[in-house]
Amino acid sequence: MKMKRPKQKFKTYCTFLFLFSISFFTSAQTGSSLPEGTVPDTVLLNTGKVIITHVTDTIGFSVQLVKPHSHKHKKLEIDKDNIFQITFGNSGKRVVLYIYDTLIGNDFTVDEARRFIAGEQDAEHGYHAFGTSAAAFAVGAGSGIVGSFFALAPPFAFGGFMSYKYVKIRHRSVKNKENVHHDGYLYGYAMVARRKRTLRALLWGGIGVVVGTTLHYTVFHTQ
Repeated sequence: MKMKRPKQKFKTYCTFLFLFSISFFTSAQTGSSLPEGTVPDTVLLNTGKVIITHVTDTIGFSVQLVKPHSHKHKKLEIDKDNIFQITFGNSGKRVVLYIYDTLIGNDFTVDEARRFIAGEQDAEHGYHAFGTSAAAFAVGAGSGIVGSFFALAPPFAFGGFMSYKYVKIRHRSVKNKENVHHDGYLYGYAMVARRKRTLRALLWGGIGVVVGTTLHYTVFHTQ
């Protein structure tokens, strides 16, 4: 994942959604089934996801590791471009794979990128968008009750709006308050918060449409 600044916000957001599908598949944080006597290594992805497992090979353009929770110790490969840092359990050595290079789209320095990832992690754990979910449900339910053929349009439009709306940081979710003074952290937090907010808006908007449509045909339509 390239660490780009806001001037390429939309492209970065699309890239993030693609990488999110990869990181979700490999999102085990603890409890990997490793060979007996193996000290686990920690792989930190650019998306903020942490994989605790055993790294078997770092030669080439990808990192090979034991697939989390695989009792047969199956191997998994992740491109180095998607990895920020590896911490080796045996030695405690930390190897940063992220490279600051604006020519390839990595616009953040290593320190900025680290704060960017901290923002992603804080938003992932602390930003819940309850208000957005409730509003999306209300929009979807209202649209469904009307019984229009275009009932899905308002919830989708609402979800699209949520993907660009300003993100207010929940300070209770910030582990290190000093980070809020750095742009890298703010960008990372906002990107994950927008993604979570948009997904919840679409999910609860869709649920609202189903509920509203059901009410339209079972209650209001029969009156």
